[in-house]
Amino acid sequence: MDISFKLYILSSNGPQVYAVNICKDDKNKDRYAILDNTNVSLHLLEVLHLRDHVCSIKGVGDSDKNNLKLWKVIGVKSKDIKEQNISTEEDIVQKLRGKEMELEEPFSTYFQDELDNKNKSGSSIITIITDTDYYPPKKRPKIIKALEGEDVSSMTWSDKSEAFQSVLDEPPIIINNGVYSLGESEFEKFVTSGTFVDKSLFIMEFMIFGKRANLIIRPRRFGKSTNLSMLETFLSTDYPPLNYVPDVKTSLFGNLKVARFEWFAKLYYKQWPVIHISFKDLRSKSWEIMQEDIEERISVLYEEHKYLIDSFSLPEDMNMKDNFIKVLRKETKDSASWTYALSNLARYLNKCFGKSSIILIDEYDWPMENARGFYDNVHDFFKTMYSSVAKENTYVDKVLFVGILPLGQTSFLSGFNNVVVYPMHEKPSCSGRAIFSDTFGFTENEIKYLLEEKKQNEKLDELRLYYNGYRTSTEVHIYNPHSVISCLDKDEIDNYWINSGSTNTLVEMLKKCGSGVKDRLENIIHSHSFCKDKDVVESVGQDESVVSLDVELMPYLRYNDLDTKPEINSLCTLLYYSGYLTMVPGSLVGHTVKNVKLVIPNREVACQWILWIFEVIGMEYAKTNKIYESLFKKDIATFCNKFPSLYMEVVSCFDIADLKRGKLYETWYHIFVLGALAMYHGVEYRVESNREAGVGRPDVRIIPIIQNKTVSITYEFKRSDAVDFHIMKQDTTDALNQIFDKGYRMSLPDHVKEIVEVGIAFCDKVAFVSARCLKRNKEGITTNEDWTVVSEWETGKVK
Repeated sequence: MDISFKLYILSSNGPQVYAVNICKDDKNKDRYAILDNTNVSLHLLEVLHLRDHVCSIKGVGDSDKNNLKLWKVIGVKSKDIKEQNISTEEDIVQKLRGKEMELEEPFSTYFQDELDNKNKSGSSIITIITDTDYYPPKKRPKIIKALEGEDVSSMTWSDKSEAFQSVLDEPPIIINNGVYSLGESEFEKFVTSGTFVDKSLFIMEFMIFGKRANLIIRPRRFGKSTNLSMLETFLSTDYPPLNYVPDVKTSLFGNLKVARFEWFAKLYYKQWPVIHISFKDLRSKSWEIMQEDIEERISVLYEEHKYLIDSFSLPEDMNMKDNFIKVLRKETKDSASWTYALSNLARYLNKCFGKSSIILIDEYDWPMENARGFYDNVHDFFKTMYSSVAKENTYVDKVLFVGILPLGQTSFLSGFNNVVVYPMHEKPSCSGRAIFSDTFGFTENEIKYLLEEKKQNEKLDELRLYYNGYRTSTEVHIYNPHSVISCLDKDEIDNYWINSGSTNTLVEMLKKCGSGVKDRLENIIHSHSFCKDKDVVESVGQDESVVSLDVELMPYLRYNDLDTKPEINSLCTLLYYSGYLTMVPGSLVGHTVKNVKLVIPNREVACQWILWIFEVIGMEYAKTNKIYESLFKKDIATFCNKFPSLYMEVVSCFDIADLKRGKLYETWYHIFVLGALAMYHGVEYRVESNREAGVGRPDVRIIPIIQNKTVSITYEFKRSDAVDFHIMKQDTTDALNQIFDKGYRMSLPDHVKEIVEVGIAFCDKVAFVSARCLKRNKEGITTNEDWTVVSEWETGKVK
């Protein structure tokens, strides 16, 4: 042992003393703390780990964990605590001069001197467990220890522990019962008539390790609804209640991993009343129309539990019965009947079954995303509804919200602070397990077994490029499940996920961005296209042409805050949680999300970015592509004649009366580069913007990167001082001369046989174009003079 710190835990029973031991590994010179029989490397150790350690040994309830504080004290002994009657936070601060430690800070922030042997005064850690928080230490079943990743090989009752460990280590289970159930989310249909990748251990993880109120956030089509359906199918009790425990092995779960654990099935299978509701696809033209749909969903939910009416048999039950029927028939105008409908239903179920309910809320954030013009109404309604089930409620055992975004606890979730959020990047606990991290989406191991099941192993490399790119905090690769299943069904690589839902909200946000934000987004589109056959996520830091977007990921969002001009952090937070950006490995430090590196995850998502470009900059893709494409056909007459009209159409979207000429130039330049990137940057061409060539930096070059593409295009832009034919023509002539004078032709690949050089001058909303086609001389390789002009053209006149 290298050094030991005393840990004082104060309660009504007086102070209890524990030790936090820091040890040294002589082999690799690393230092680590021993917490809950787990070694935590000192450079990863945070105050948060100590809090979790205290909660573990003292059995602190989940809802009280967030209120637990720890202080550093110097020179304090047990007798000092007793003699000074230390019992409150104020006592610790005033009498012991304790310094409160921030949970998210590294342990070394507060104890570096002690770790360096510079402080000999005896520093300790102290915390308070109140009477309501204190429980006798809980002995965790050994099977739970196994689930947490502890070494269970030496346990005496080896049958269960070894069985559990073997299940964890076993290959994935793939259920293949016919055609793929594309677009389905009902668990039973997947298992009985489709293809299902076994995620049933999620049920155990949720019921054993899930908190009282949980929020799991993942991109759309990542299996959230299916997992909720699976939870409901497993847990939901029958009516009337069964007088025996049904056999899980003869059920839909019989061939899944969860069925291996009979002890768990006896406790949970068909043993719980479940409330399951989704708020997806509500009509959103107005608050009144959305409210109608909400009431209809709740009414249908009550219809599923219509049997409860028979349980209201006593005189004192008549008020509950009346309220139930009014909601069922949508006969009440009392807003409280609807906002508290889920909480009331849990109370009715408790009366019937004598058990608290499991509440599953799918697409919890969908109403807020789509509340355009009536956000406050939606916010207030759901804030009350969700708080009523997530706060301490004796009729609710657990509640699980799933959605895409973590909506702000300072606003939307301000009614309760005990909701624990589980994003894809959830950090691992001391056991090394990041809870729920690989439960949504397919891991690479699952992909391999799925391909083997379908006898399509040769597709793995393509699936990696198109549908991989997401990572958990423990570096598990996550694939988009919807795209993978669709690809295997159609036997074709295509853009399945990006075509499976609306992106209107994101497009509107992108349109509102300033040019600075758009420039940074342009860089990551550019970077992704350089990775033709590589994982772009892995290329950051290895390939200098691949850059990431460095931002601060916001912990919570409000949709209405994005309605104004979005700043880069909030916009990228939205894009990250929606699945259009992903974290670079190593971005996360500690338990908080601060500065991270983001990139486009894969080729499929990159295609969505390309489509967005045209929506954001107001270009019609087909028409724009036809004009740009004329240059590859060396039809410079078409480009010179039609481009000025395209330019006028695009820049007319901008209010140039409020823009200086220089600003308009920057705006147009940005649009032009984005359009070129969108259409050409990728497998066949490389688009370079303001990059070194010869002795200068051409504005834009499009260079073929495969041998059978032999035409390269170089653009040079000029700003004219006036809308005048002669002035603008001279400016384009100067642009073409600059291409020659600065040697922009010299660095082209040998397989380029023809060049189209284009000079564009513009002033306000008017553009003028001069262009020429050149052919490489037979023996020409490197010099400017190795090219011969074969045709020239210019815009006919300036309008």
